[in-house]
Amino acid sequence: MKLAEMIETSTSYIGEIEINSRVPSLAMVERIAKALNIEPFRLFIEDEEWKGTNTQETNNYLENLSTKDRQDLTKQIINRISNEVEQILQPEKKR
Repeated sequence: MKLAEMIETSTSYIGEIEINSRVPSLAMVERIAKALNIEPFRLFIEDEEWKGTNTQETNNYLENLSTKDRQDLTKQIINRISNEVEQILQPEKKR
């Protein structure tokens, strides 16, 4: 609930991200990272070294995400980015 408040979105949206039923946009990933005071890529990696440099609140939030959830979210985001890049790189269809 607190994260949803911090980034001005609904708790249901955060819940959907947590259970992998929604993939956040890049803008949302940036908002979440900013609220947690971390770099966006940190949401998608396991790295024990950096945990001590963040707030306890950030650590608590990240500890509640399972490795599988992070891996699944990473795959979904990579697929979404790949699809968007592919669309951008496709030649414009003739009308």
